[in-house]
Amino acid sequence: MHETGRRRAFSPASQGLLAWVLVAGATAVIVWRALVAERQTVDDVFIFLRYARRLAVDHEYAFDPGVRVEGTSSVAWTVLLAVAWRLGLRGVGVAKGLSLVAGALVPTASALAVRRAEPERPLLLAVPAVALAFDADLATWASSGMDTALWALACVSCVALAAAGRERAAVLAAGALAWVRPEGPLFALVAVAVLATDRRSAARLAMLAAIPIAALTLLRVGYFHDVLPNTFWAKMNSPAEGRDYSGPGYLASALDRRPLLLVLAPLAAWRLGPGTAGRLALGLLAAALLFALVAGGDWMPDRRLLVVALPLAAIAAAIGMGKLGAPSLAVASTVAFALEAALTFDHAVDQGWRTLEWVDERVSSYRPAARPLVDAYPLDWMPTHLLHDLAPFVAPGDVVAHVDVGELPYVMGDVAFLDGFGLVNRSAARLAFAPRDGGLRAAAREEFFRLRPAAAIVVVDERTGRPFSAAQDAALEDPRFAAGWREIGRVPTWGEHPCVTYVRRDVRAAPSKVGDERVRRWLDGVPDVKPAF
Repeated sequence: MHETGRRRAFSPASQGLLAWVLVAGATAVIVWRALVAERQTVDDVFIFLRYARRLAVDHEYAFDPGVRVEGTSSVAWTVLLAVAWRLGLRGVGVAKGLSLVAGALVPTASALAVRRAEPERPLLLAVPAVALAFDADLATWASSGMDTALWALACVSCVALAAAGRERAAVLAAGALAWVRPEGPLFALVAVAVLATDRRSAARLAMLAAIPIAALTLLRVGYFHDVLPNTFWAKMNSPAEGRDYSGPGYLASALDRRPLLLVLAPLAAWRLGPGTAGRLALGLLAAALLFALVAGGDWMPDRRLLVVALPLAAIAAAIGMGKLGAPSLAVASTVAFALEAALTFDHAVDQGWRTLEWVDERVSSYRPAARPLVDAYPLDWMPTHLLHDLAPFVAPGDVVAHVDVGELPYVMGDVAFLDGFGLVNRSAARLAFAPRDGGLRAAAREEFFRLRPAAAIVVVDERTGRPFSAAQDAALEDPRFAAGWREIGRVPTWGEHPCVTYVRRDVRAAPSKVGDERVRRWLDGVPDVKPAF
């Protein structure tokens, strides 16, 4: 009687129920931890929102009116935010809420992939969720409002389709990854290579994967007059100065953070023969690592480019455990994954940096805001300062040359921007890709003088005395700049490097009441944010 009761207690149905309870619990932890970090914002979410606002209101995929440059890293995320904006769901909180939904679905999608791949071992479906539950990187980016969580969910969904035996659908979905992130075609190539069984099937699968990629390419050529997104030129070959990491350094920092999940577990899974779904997860994991290496890292905290690697590695590990057939070792490994993630649990950007201009990479409080996703988000100190500095000199319809784009352009929605690093500006992006090209340098310089910005915001490397932006360096070394613009302010930023504000000499400062009214109007147009002071 006792043995019969034990077998019933641990029947496949009971194991499955327990596993899904663990998935639900892990998801709740991820969501809670994400809400702890949701007050944090990064510049690029405001780029997405400015594009989405213009697409929703003016039906134009552009940062500035009439300037068709693809300056976002995800067409799908931009369109999704534009649709939400059109429906009345607008601003940073909505973007963060949507990314939180995508992030919350990652454990469930991972569980479905493992369940399909290992139907005889239902408990294994909880392994990815437990491995991810305490991971700060996943949680932080799940509430970022960026495309990161959607990208992770999309890649995991490809593996889930493969695990269900739907190779064609998996490859088609892999091709559609190009709409979610620029590295999507690399992932599609890996999916075709993994899922093809011979040359004929490889050709068929490649044609399926090529359909969404070709459609996106035709859209780019027809609308943006470019084959590649502008972010490719702005980021893929830019100088190392100003980056937090090189490609190898960025990769090593992530592997050092979670070596068990990202190194040992995938190697063990590969040796155990993880089957089709496991091989696809490992292939996409390798693609993520390769892209981070080639891209040269990223300035943003918490290893954004490698968040997608976490669920892929966890899926491969879980499937590998199924091949191992050692329940005690599987339990020990899962506990080890959870403990490893817990070591990262306190990492996030301290919200105090918004007024202090420094980052200590620790959570300032483990309690979410009183009204997460609802209350206005504080702007950083620098955009708030610049907003007040520029208001007397910049009127609606003017152009501002900015070393970077993000919060300030989102607030100043009726002002055009000339982006020094080239994220949303074609000539500056080409120069960032090839900073020593004289022709590209001349093109960026002449665009500056053609547009004659009312103001220019320049961050100067105090070691060299030259702007960090190659495009701005080309403009400032021209005698026309000194003749046409004058300095009005200088404050430290970016590791104490001076941020200098120039205004055109023929622009007179408006009365203080006019400047204050401009600031008020700009802020009234974006009730989802508030000034730092």
